Amino acid sequence: MTPPTTAATNSPAPFTIGIEAAAYELPGERQDLNDWAQHHKLPAERFDMIRNAGCRYFHVSPDIDEVELAKRAVARLQEEQGFKGSDIGAVIHVHTGLFSVPPAPRSLPMEVATAFGIKPVWAGSIAQLNCSSISVAIQMAKALMNVHSQLHSVLIVSSDRVFIERFRVLQASILSDGAGCLLVTRNSRRNRVGATAVRNYGSWYLGSVTNNAVKKEMFNLEWHYTRKVMKEAVADCGMALSDFSCILPYNSNHSGWKAFCGAMAIPSSTLYSDNILNKGHSFGSDLAINLADIGLSKVDAGAHLMNITESDNGSFSALTLHPVN
Repeated sequence: MTPPTTAATNSPAPFTIGIEAAAYELPGERQDLNDWAQHHKLPAERFDMIRNAGCRYFHVSPDIDEVELAKRAVARLQEEQGFKGSDIGAVIHVHTGLFSVPPAPRSLPMEVATAFGIKPVWAGSIAQLNCSSISVAIQMAKALMNVHSQLHSVLIVSSDRVFIERFRVLQASILSDGAGCLLVTRNSRRNRVGATAVRNYGSWYLGSVTNNAVKKEMFNLEWHYTRKVMKEAVADCGMALSDFSCILPYNSNHSGWKAFCGAMAIPSSTLYSDNILNKGHSFGSDLAINLADIGLSKVDAGAHLMNITESDNGSFSALTLHPVN
């Protein structure tokens, strides 16, 4: 990789970006919903709802904070990819939970940068779009490269924990503590990001946890808005939905995804849903987890891939990833 510089240009040469590598950290032994529900006296109706949604296993981090989780994910990426600190030109941090950050004046992206010898042109966080913030981070990586002509590699780090156990089961999800990271590069020889459609519906800003009226509306409309961002991404990259042979969902609500794919005539083999059962929903880290487990290898083999996010504050996104050729 070429080391970054701070040089800026007003007329950058045309370029694409790709996701060169992905890694993640899910702490400790995986937990079982059956045991957790008994321990926390989860009502039978709620338990059945979560189980019927295809959720069971998840990870909990009571003793490892979000900064350490992020460092462990980046360490895995470095071990697999072999990058040096001088290779990375920017660090973008993504989180969903308001408390998934160290208290000021500490900074998670700067602590990660320092730990790995990174001297970034830019470092900061994106949070207000919750799980969809990961798609905005990828857009921002390209924007930074557009400004800094010699910036070739951006590290995107996501990290979240559940701080109140009764919120670990949410809607049709079971939430996992964990972290993920992506290495986004200019003109990647491995793949290219095609389209990134992001839509935010501000009327849902209160979220589904605290407002029952909002919760009902979201349940009624979430698949409608998921379909809209998918169709927008498909149109933006000039392809048909049937051209995508790998769809990565947010790791929640398998039964809902199954019904949705049936309605959209998407083959069941196209949806990668194993991690909904096996790893739970790890907020903005789902993309890194699913890419590391299967997505990148699918694109390496020639598949066109689409990743979907949905957040309980009304943010939706669809991102496409394609073979270089």
